[in-house]
Amino acid sequence: MLRLMSYNIEWFGKCFTAQNGLDPSEDAREQLAAVAEVIRATDADLIGITEAPNTTTTTGERDTIEALENFAAEMGLRQSEALIGYASPGAQEIAILYDPAVVSVSHDPGGVEGTVRNPTFREEFQCDSDGDGIRELYRHYRPPLEARVTRADGGAEFWMIVAHAKSKGIFSAMDKVHFDRTSERNRRKLFAEASSIRQRVDDWLDQNRPVVVMGDINDGAGFDYYEARFGRSAVEVIMGDLFAPERLLRNVIGRPKWGRSGWEPSSVRFTDAYTGDRIGALIDHIMLSLDLPPRPGSALVWNPRNSHAPDEVKALRKALGTASDHYPITVDID
Repeated sequence: MLRLMSYNIEWFGKCFTAQNGLDPSEDAREQLAAVAEVIRATDADLIGITEAPNTTTTTGERDTIEALENFAAEMGLRQSEALIGYASPGAQEIAILYDPAVVSVSHDPGGVEGTVRNPTFREEFQCDSDGDGIRELYRHYRPPLEARVTRADGGAEFWMIVAHAKSKGIFSAMDKVHFDRTSERNRRKLFAEASSIRQRVDDWLDQNRPVVVMGDINDGAGFDYYEARFGRSAVEVIMGDLFAPERLLRNVIGRPKWGRSGWEPSSVRFTDAYTGDRIGALIDHIMLSLDLPPRPGSALVWNPRNSHAPDEVKALRKALGTASDHYPITVDID
């Protein structure tokens, strides 16, 4: 059995010094201790991390792998080795933290450098996101991490993508017309990124590779008005085409339901731009190809606010709230 986890750790880079050590400030130490407590309690063999500490490609001082491995060593975590793919131009990275006694993980990017049809994730790509027959140019701001995972127990190896997709959030005040225009533009960018990820999934399925996609997709089934307008979510784009059911990815949590506090189960809470209410949403996901069935009943959102949260999640309430504004998702595969 192998346990996978997707975890957005809120601005984790702020917990490290410029030399990749652990920041000695009280706030940083409190968050670091809470993250370590969550990782021990969830007990995942492999963790896909978004908002990981950054790598500085210009000076080489900041290094994601060194920072995460220093964190694991000081906290005594068995998940002691880290991996990144193409470095992000921003202040956050996508990374994997894993137990080397259980799995070995290597960066295994797909695509062909310099091509138009199937470029690598660090290059511009084309997508007709508005249905006008003209393909627009896009670029992943944070190139998704592609990895090959080999299991020490002899289980079938698989390939995975960890993604941190375009946020649909609008963080500046504006009138309704500009709000709608920005919302639509953000969703089209999100669809383009999801289509690029799905193309890689299709490439791997064509090679008979078992596939895992996880991360903060910043979207979910039924999430907002603009999804209803376009008739789909970015998550559903990644999951695949209903007319090719054998190529669908299984979302391990399933479709959330609308309740008094928003969508449930939820992995994050946000403030509604119009009402000011705090709303729960499921925007962090783990998706598996059909040849990687999850262990029945093993998928879990570690959110103590969810009405059916088990006791082990409720007992972790303080650490979960201190560690991040997102809650991790875990699933077991045989």
